[in-house]
Amino acid sequence: MRAGREETEGHYDVFISYSQNLDREVATVFQRGMENFGRPWYRPVQLRVFRDTTHLSASRNLQEEIEKALARSSWLIVMASPLAAESPWVRAEIDWWVANKRGERMLLAWTDGTLEWSREAEDFDWSRTDALPREQMQTSLAATPGCPRWVDLRWLRAQIDEHGSVPVNDPRLVADVAEFVAPVQGRSKAELIGHHLRLKRRRNRLVAATVSVLCALLATATAFGLVANQQRNVATERQLAAESRQLVAEAASIQDTRPDLARQLLVEAYRLSHTEQAVGALLGSGAVPRLLRGDGFSRAVAFSPSGQLMAVGFDGGVTLYDRGTGEAVSTLPGHSVRAVAFHADGRLLAEGDFDGRVRLWDLTSTTEPRLLGTVKPDGGVQNLAFAEPAPLLVVGTGSQVVLFDIRDPSHPKAAKTSSDMGAGLGWGADVSPDGELIATGAGSDRVRLMRLSRSGRISPLSSFSTPVSLLAFSPGGHLLATVGNDYTARLWDVADPRRPELRSVLNGHNEDIWSIAFAHDGKTLATGAMDGTIQLWDISDPVRPRQGTRLSGHTAYVGSLAFAPDGRTLASAAPDGAVRLWNVHGPQTSSAFVSLPSGDLSPQPFDPKGRFVVAGRPSTIWQVREVPEPQRLATLPTYNRGGQRVSFSPDGHTLATGVPLRFWEVSDLSRPRERGGSQEVEDSTTVVYGPDGSVLAAAEPLGPVRLWEVSDPAHPRILGTLSGSGAVSMFTGTAPVAFAGKRGLLAAVRKDREAVQLWDVSRPDRFVNTDVIPMESATAVSLATSSDGRTLFVGDSRGTVTVWNITDPHRPRRLGETERHSGEVTHLAVHPTRDLLASADQYGAVRLWDVSEPAVPRETALLAAIGSFTPTGLAFSPDGGLIAVSTDDTTLMWHTDVGALLRQLCAESAPITESQWKQYLPDRSYDPPCA
Repeated sequence: MRAGREETEGHYDVFISYSQNLDREVATVFQRGMENFGRPWYRPVQLRVFRDTTHLSASRNLQEEIEKALARSSWLIVMASPLAAESPWVRAEIDWWVANKRGERMLLAWTDGTLEWSREAEDFDWSRTDALPREQMQTSLAATPGCPRWVDLRWLRAQIDEHGSVPVNDPRLVADVAEFVAPVQGRSKAELIGHHLRLKRRRNRLVAATVSVLCALLATATAFGLVANQQRNVATERQLAAESRQLVAEAASIQDTRPDLARQLLVEAYRLSHTEQAVGALLGSGAVPRLLRGDGFSRAVAFSPSGQLMAVGFDGGVTLYDRGTGEAVSTLPGHSVRAVAFHADGRLLAEGDFDGRVRLWDLTSTTEPRLLGTVKPDGGVQNLAFAEPAPLLVVGTGSQVVLFDIRDPSHPKAAKTSSDMGAGLGWGADVSPDGELIATGAGSDRVRLMRLSRSGRISPLSSFSTPVSLLAFSPGGHLLATVGNDYTARLWDVADPRRPELRSVLNGHNEDIWSIAFAHDGKTLATGAMDGTIQLWDISDPVRPRQGTRLSGHTAYVGSLAFAPDGRTLASAAPDGAVRLWNVHGPQTSSAFVSLPSGDLSPQPFDPKGRFVVAGRPSTIWQVREVPEPQRLATLPTYNRGGQRVSFSPDGHTLATGVPLRFWEVSDLSRPRERGGSQEVEDSTTVVYGPDGSVLAAAEPLGPVRLWEVSDPAHPRILGTLSGSGAVSMFTGTAPVAFAGKRGLLAAVRKDREAVQLWDVSRPDRFVNTDVIPMESATAVSLATSSDGRTLFVGDSRGTVTVWNITDPHRPRRLGETERHSGEVTHLAVHPTRDLLASADQYGAVRLWDVSEPAVPRETALLAAIGSFTPTGLAFSPDGGLIAVSTDDTTLMWHTDVGALLRQLCAESAPITESQWKQYLPDRSYDPPCA
């Protein structure tokens, strides 16, 4: 619907009714023409247009507002189209107009569909007309017989669709506008158009007469105007930038507690101003937790063995979610679910509720789960665990532990209880991953360990005193974590279950711990407390555990925790509403969108389209795009325990590997095929392709850089050696080498690391050392060049990144530097199309820099915090959409496509409400960024 402005003296008011976005553009152009037609001698038409959207609620206040607007309007213009014909708002507006106004003051603007008048019937031919609501128009024609006045604006709609706009002085637009303005102004169309043309000629004469005077004033006014305009623009830009930075800070402060709102604020921050803080926050937005909502409060969560499916226990039952999309797959009816567990085959799910019922579900079809059987031990269910290979289900309640025989899941039978096992009261229970050990709480201060045979026989092994309310085995089964009512968790070595030994006590909470979970690699532990906090722990050394990130998004006790099998996602459930999905990397939160179990990246690890990457020891080819999860395609032979460098050729047809130097044809990446023989070299080599793929730079750790002619990969040949080169990074074991775009220039660190050499390699028969860039009070460690080859970035041992202009390689010129890193800058990489530099240091800090002004690099994001890992590789994909950082055994990737990140943030969050908007943007009109 559209509401017109209140009519002012001497002016007419028009109400425009339309029903779709494109009609809004047509209405806007038409409105501009009507408001300006005939100025200054005729009275301009006053209009105001609002879009009719189908999601508007039909509230009483809204209906009254529309009717008031219609009452203040003298004319009604209906934008006729099939969607308008179906719109309840357009129908209601026509009904009101016919009932309260004269029908002849309704005009039709035909924008889409079919509109045909039958002279014989004195009515529209409704067998063909679909652009108007039949019932309303027939009522109007009954009140006002005769053919309504209409204008065919389909040409205008097509023009806007193709070109985006239409000039106001377009002859067709002038004629069509006059068709409507004439009755509104009470004049003939010919009179209006004639007057319009006379005004145009008079205006041209007036312009010509005043040009000479204006020119005299223009020079002076322009000077002052430009200065004022520039100052105004600068002030506006500064204000927008300040608001953008403020929104980024606000989003960071609430991202754990109100992640949906934080995402909306980040999108709006970028929309206000593309500040480095906004860009950096978008790139790091993967750290904002996702929310899964269901029926009531959430108290239990579990991942399927494949990690693709999640089960969440709510007050109203269990909801199955697709982990990748976050969409609900199906719902299992229930009541106050307290525990959920997947069987190892992923096709059987157990869920237990507060009333003590345990249900077994067949998940062969995840969209149509089937209830198999139900049992009811005494007391509310606290935890569940499957025991393999014995077909048993272990159920812990507040009063006992019960083992159920589930060989026939449709008829589970109680096999053992805690009293049978001599365990006393059952405060929690768990089964080791191999199914051979059962740990149960015996009261609140004792743990019992028992052997479980394949036949289901239970035999006691040991018991020990410790506060216990929860317990869990590590994935390897050699550690047992126990939680008591003293705010602590304890790690016990149960490799010898007859003699368990306390390894450490974890003190990290101020209130009771309610949940505990191991990551699947056994190196990370998560504990959730009564106050809603979650503490991540690095337990790679169980004797010396270290605190990781502390998560504080929940407002109620964290009742359940679960790590996805790949360890990248931690799910937490609490009775405060939604389940939170945290992006983690070990004991730290992470903003990376994907993690590969392969590390050790080379400088050119991506194929040209960025769909595939090579990483790891041995070198493994992964598909990382256009698939829900990364897929391992093939593994290349690796003859060195320390790994090898692997690089894609620029055309993506060949892979070059070291140790020994080989070339692989990869038109089918799942079946790499060796091309020609190997070139014997010692140890791991550096392999870097030149920009056109015809030259390859290779270096042995203790030898100089050699250039190879590789136009025919089956028959590579040595072109020559860069004397004095061959410095080796102690962290990467490679020699830093960088081709300067397509300029035939190459930069290499000298063997003593005290200078960077520039080489002219444009002539394959002769290499020329053009100049040497000396290092001052530091040694060169890493190199990168801009995509145009005119800027060189050098990372050194002091943590400094220095920027050099090498447009003239005989006279390199220092532009600037930055000293944000605290250790050796081990890796540098440049975005292929944007002024974006990435740097990594020996302590794991990965930073992004805006280098649009090379003399003053500005930090935009910290992708990985200090101490999170030691990097072994850093690279952008050739299309610039991804950035990858590797450790010895892991590769993390981030999206760098801002447009894709904005779309993802909008898709993962509900629109900001008007009250939230007023809270964070009180001086701006409500305009949701994702609407």
